[in-house]
Amino acid sequence: MRRAAAPAALTAATCALLLFARVGSAPAGAAPPGPRLDQLQVVGTHNSYHVAPDAVAARLIQAAAPAEAPAIEYTHRPIREQLERLGMRQLEFDLYLDPAGGRYARPMALRRAARAGADVPPHDPEQRLRAPGIKILHSPDFDFRTTALTLHDALAEVRAWSAAHPRHVPVFLLLEPKFESYWPLTRPPAWDGAALATLEAEVLAVLPRDRLLTPDDVRGTAPTLRAAVEGRGWPGLEAARGKIVLLLDDEGAARAAYLAASATLAGRLCFVTVARDHPAAAWIKRNDPVAAFDEIRALVAAGFLVRTRADEATREARAGDGARRERAFASGAQLVSTDFPEADRRWSDYAVRLPGGVAARANPVTWPTGSGDRDLDGE
Repeated sequence: MRRAAAPAALTAATCALLLFARVGSAPAGAAPPGPRLDQLQVVGTHNSYHVAPDAVAARLIQAAAPAEAPAIEYTHRPIREQLERLGMRQLEFDLYLDPAGGRYARPMALRRAARAGADVPPHDPEQRLRAPGIKILHSPDFDFRTTALTLHDALAEVRAWSAAHPRHVPVFLLLEPKFESYWPLTRPPAWDGAALATLEAEVLAVLPRDRLLTPDDVRGTAPTLRAAVEGRGWPGLEAARGKIVLLLDDEGAARAAYLAASATLAGRLCFVTVARDHPAAAWIKRNDPVAAFDEIRALVAAGFLVRTRADEATREARAGDGARRERAFASGAQLVSTDFPEADRRWSDYAVRLPGGVAARANPVTWPTGSGDRDLDGE
C-alpha cells in the first residue's frame, strides 16, 4: 500500500517518526540497523571534468555569449584526485556522441588560436578524440577543455580508484546526454534509443555489471521502483559499498527513449529523474535548494534520493555567499553538487565540503540521530 505523501515542511522529530515507521525497531539490546543509501549525504562536483577555457576561447565566448562567460571560469582537479583528495562521491559528465571519431578533434577556438599564432595549451596531444566513442566536454568548439576526453577514460579512473578503495560509499555518476552547440559549427548527433544502448555498452566495457547498483537491484520484488523506495527504502550501505550508481541526467527526449522499453527501467543500468508519482521514481533532481527546500525535504523523507546544487554559475563563490550551500545541506538532499569543492582565492573562501571534510555523513533529515558528522565512507 502506498504511503501518504510527506508534508511540505518536516521537523527532525517528524522525519525520525517516518523513518521508524519504515524501518521498524531493532530487538532489545541489538545494535541499531545500519543506514540505507537514502540516509546518507555526500558532496559531488558539477561538470566534474571541466577545465576553464583558454584565453582565446574565453574571448570568443565573451563575444558570443557574454552572460555565459563568467559561469564557466572554474577548473576541477582530475577525477581521481576529486575522489581521493577531496572526498567527492558524486561526479557529473556531459556526453556527446561521436560514432565515427574525430567530430570534436579540431575545435573552432583552437583553429582561431593557431591562425593568430596564440600560445594556448594543447588540447588532445594523444589524439584520443580521433577514435570513435562517447566524448566528454561542455560545449563543442568553445568550452571543450576537459580532464577526461572520453567516457571510457573517465570510467577507467573511477574504476581504478574504486578498486583501490573497495569499502567506499557508492559513487554516483550523473551522465548527461547532450547534443547542443553554439552557432552552425560542429553539430553533435542527437540521442535516441540506439545511442543509449551504445552508452550502456560503453559503460559495461569498463565497469563490470557486479560493480553497478542498478534499478533492478533496488526494485527487487517490488512492482515498481517507486514502490520499493517508498516501502522498504534504498539498499543498506553495507550491501552497497564499492558500488557505482548511474543517473541519467535528462528530462527530455533522451529520458523518454530510455524509458520506452520499460517504465520501471527493467534491465537498464541507469536511474532517471522523473516526477515522484512515476513508476520509475527513485532519484529526483531539484537543483535549487532555496526555492525547492520544503519539496526536497518531503521527497527525502519519502525515501527518494535527491540531487541539488549548492551554487550555480560561480555566483556564490564570487560573492562569498554560503546561504544556498547551507540550505542545500539542511534540505537533506543526499547529493549536493558544487563547482567549488575547494575555494577559488581569486574571489573568496567559499567552498562546499561536509563538516570535518568527511566524504559521507548521516543525513540530517532521514537519519538525524545517526552518527553525527562521523565519516561513513570506507568504514
